Amino acid sequence: MDLIIEPLKLEELDRFITIYWDAFEPLSANMYFPMIYPNGLKQDLITRLRTRFLHVTNGDLGASCFCAKDASSGETLGISWWTLDANAPRTKEEIDAQFTAAYAVRNQGPDVEGFDAELDYAAFKASFYSEAETVGDQPYMALRLLAISPTHHRRGVGSLLLGRGLEKADRLGLPVYLATGVNGRPLYERFGFEYQRDMPINCLDYGGRSDGRHWCMLRAARSTTPGASQI
Repeated sequence: MDLIIEPLKLEELDRFITIYWDAFEPLSANMYFPMIYPNGLKQDLITRLRTRFLHVTNGDLGASCFCAKDASSGETLGISWWTLDANAPRTKEEIDAQFTAAYAVRNQGPDVEGFDAELDYAAFKASFYSEAETVGDQPYMALRLLAISPTHHRRGVGSLLLGRGLEKADRLGLPVYLATGVNGRPLYERFGFEYQRDMPINCLDYGGRSDGRHWCMLRAARSTTPGASQI
């Protein structure tokens, strides 16, 4: 199968959301995302996630979100979302202010039936502050999402999406941060990411179906790769 990577288009956003829900929803994935929204991917949640993505990307989805597709059929098989943080907050006051602003943005949109607000706040806080402690005040790129359709595993989709984003990081000479669950860690380790810390949350403490264990990982900055393709 020939694969291509294309920037995300607005009309593909629902498919983008569906792919990462389908990847994260199984109990074996041990992700906290489906525990925050235990009623499943219904229209109220899709609308909230659409609102969130359009806000955090300033409406320019294709600048940071990407789709890996079957070159023949055009079917989207996997997705990624990257960010570049050139001006990381340096003081505790700046970090706290950024957290407050980011959490306010996170839950814009309609109410979602069954939404676990307590777990959502705890998970987002653990994720946000773990990232801040891991990266410090250095500029960095972050891989926010990497998800493959469950029907298209082991076809090189994840490696292609990950490699393309890392090319950009290498051109810019930036480290790359991510937080991963159990399924992603082996792939990231193969691409040079190193364990930094456990994320300090156990979803069982909030009535979750599993512990939702995540790890913070960092790939050190590398020199520019000659001839690397543009992202």
